[in-house]
Amino acid sequence: MVAAQRLVEGSLGLVRGETLLFVYDATHMAVAEVIVDVAKSLSASVLAFRLEDLGTRPCTRAPGPIVDAMAKAQASLLLVDFYRGELAMRTEIVELAASCKLRHGHMVGVSRASLVDGFSVDPRRIGDQMRSLIVRLRPDARLFVRSRAGTELTIKLAPQCQWVEYGCVVQAGRRVNLPGGEIVTCPVSVDGTYVADGTLGDADGSLTRTLSGTPVTFKIAASRVQSVECGREPNLARTLSERIHHFANLDRVGLVGFGMNIGVTGPVGDIFTDQKVPAVHLSFGETFPEKTGALWSAKSWIAVTSAGNDVDIDKLAVLRSGRYLV
Repeated sequence: MVAAQRLVEGSLGLVRGETLLFVYDATHMAVAEVIVDVAKSLSASVLAFRLEDLGTRPCTRAPGPIVDAMAKAQASLLLVDFYRGELAMRTEIVELAASCKLRHGHMVGVSRASLVDGFSVDPRRIGDQMRSLIVRLRPDARLFVRSRAGTELTIKLAPQCQWVEYGCVVQAGRRVNLPGGEIVTCPVSVDGTYVADGTLGDADGSLTRTLSGTPVTFKIAASRVQSVECGREPNLARTLSERIHHFANLDRVGLVGFGMNIGVTGPVGDIFTDQKVPAVHLSFGETFPEKTGALWSAKSWIAVTSAGNDVDIDKLAVLRSGRYLV
């Protein structure tokens, strides 16, 4: 209930008299009931739709009732599992929400545990933490990332690229993957070894899984993946190697990000929440050039996370064993 209150009031900013468009699926019914109760306790209206009631899954397009409801709402929330074949539907909902200037919360693959951990801290505290780090990130800074798992990575930032903030408070016409707390940019170069021992995710959800028992090692040079290794599950390494060569630039580091949600102390098993764990995370492929200013991109993405990082910005220590020092 506390987490739902922080989601509805703190992140979506729902107030008396407003309407929330809420799309969820059968997996999340128990959580959905709590969110609806919280919204109604604020004297707000809720237009709630369970996907399974609107047609057979996968839903390849946004169902008509959801499209019609967009014009009646001020905020929207999508709480569904990754379901192969539904990327186009999810993208359509995000675009419709933006065109209607809604405050859109995007929660795909987010579990009850993710909700509880991700909203265990007041959103304003996370915003303060983000600002404290951003002021220390010079446009041409170098990041040095290490971990006990074996990560040894050097990242050079691109002066022409912007840091994109995904805080916990959603603005009108914007979409935020909730729980929030992340900053990302497209780097000039990434070199070294990155051991992903958190979570693996991709655009259509077919690769999504935890890596806590099967860490994957990426050898990277000039931002390109040179090799993928997984001693405990070689088939996973082969699958990843094949996938990253399926699209142009999918083998290239598109985004580096700092997880900034100080309430999420370790991986919980879903990619969008685990990207908020205090650590440096990587995403291959998509660069979101309209936001970062990157000069290239890809048609898909694969993201990996880790935990327990030590990070220096140039010579300034900012993160030790997953705890921020700034």
